[in-house]
Amino acid sequence: MRDRRMRCFILILWLPGAVSCGKFLDVVAPGSKIEASKIYEDNTTAMMALYSIYGSMFNQGASPAKIARYTGLCSDELKLTWSSDDDGLYSNNISTGNVYVTGMWNTGYLYIRDANDVYWGCAGAEKLDPLIRKQLMAEALFIRAYWLFYLTNLYGDIPLPVTTDVQVNALLPRSLQRDVYQQIISDLLTVQNELGDNYIGPDCVSPSSERTRPNKAAATALLARVYLFMGRYEDAAAQASTIIDMTDTYALVPLDQVFLKNSTEAIWQLMPGTPNVTKINTTEGNEFIINVPPKYKTQQAISNALLGAFGQYDQRKKSWINSFTDRSVAPAITYYFPYKYKVRIGDDLKEYSMIFRLAEMYLIRAECRAQLGEIAAALADLNMIRQRAGLPVLSADQQDKYTLLNAILKERQVEFFTEQGHRWFDLKRMGAIDTVMTIETPAKGGGIWNATKRLWPIPKEEIVQDPNLYQNPGYP
Repeated sequence: MRDRRMRCFILILWLPGAVSCGKFLDVVAPGSKIEASKIYEDNTTAMMALYSIYGSMFNQGASPAKIARYTGLCSDELKLTWSSDDDGLYSNNISTGNVYVTGMWNTGYLYIRDANDVYWGCAGAEKLDPLIRKQLMAEALFIRAYWLFYLTNLYGDIPLPVTTDVQVNALLPRSLQRDVYQQIISDLLTVQNELGDNYIGPDCVSPSSERTRPNKAAATALLARVYLFMGRYEDAAAQASTIIDMTDTYALVPLDQVFLKNSTEAIWQLMPGTPNVTKINTTEGNEFIINVPPKYKTQQAISNALLGAFGQYDQRKKSWINSFTDRSVAPAITYYFPYKYKVRIGDDLKEYSMIFRLAEMYLIRAECRAQLGEIAAALADLNMIRQRAGLPVLSADQQDKYTLLNAILKERQVEFFTEQGHRWFDLKRMGAIDTVMTIETPAKGGGIWNATKRLWPIPKEEIVQDPNLYQNPGYP
């Protein structure tokens, strides 16, 4: 979180997003010492500074696959395929020096720092094209909001860096989660005003069919999620409805098409850089598909709890789960693994990592409507997702508010498994984590579940370096 490394020379990636009118002119960073350096005197290098963040987000220590893996092991989604691979995540006994938890913290704050650099660097860059300047600043705020959301939901109260002042950021105390959320909301409302509905190309101006650069809808999707987590149900439903109503751009698609690149269900996706020398389509496909015996490679499989959560006729189990039988041991063992992404390695780029998709908007609105007592309307949204999965619709005469909320939690479990930490966050915010993990943690060999484990520890090295930080309860 502390060094201010600026990436100047990177692969020109790709990225399509959106553009509109805004008010990013004459902004001055409070307490910031950043100057309009040479990188922000040129449109191309300024854009490259932003694109490098997306490139790192695709495959570094906080990649979509890493978020899904770490939270999946902590919750009831995933299990280890080789017992010696436990690093504390699976057993819910994470140490303050855990390399993965520390890496997630450091990487998340690295992206926030780089986003702040882009935002304030562009703010002081008079030579940039005004449209490009506005677009880059909006996307930088979106990136900051996105990573603040993940960090606060993993660690609780967190430092809140909004400037590029190294000395100030190095000594930040933890801000209350409610204040972090308010900063996220402020950033996203600004982004909504600055970005347009279209997706744009690498030049920040031209329209594009690629959905790999955030547009107004991406900001709206994250804002809907934040409002939901805060219990602002009317606001969350309104944001979700905005996207659901954009039927010319977004639509639910058959299960086998959801995770394809530029799927019409996609609101925002991440793609690999160009040239794609690793031949990886998505980190999820590369890391989750099991094709060798577990003793040869650290891997994880779908847990018994998740496997048993699917109904008899749920087509998601058939379409989004696959199996590998390890015949190198006797008796042979069959492992089930996430198969939402079908490509592990391949020259033909067919899939992009899904960050936000339309199904989440339906289930956000369903939950909000249930909380507001609008049972029939909530069921209509829930049944949209159930029908696609081949399940029968639920009728209003069988539901009350709490029965329906439980049905929505179950639907989120089987719809969003191993996607972006949904299950771990849902268990916490919907008050189900202690009930579920009291059973799961002992079964995973972790002993008695402790409610303090719902938050990850602040990395011990951060507390050593910043005397204004303190550790989460339950950790030494």
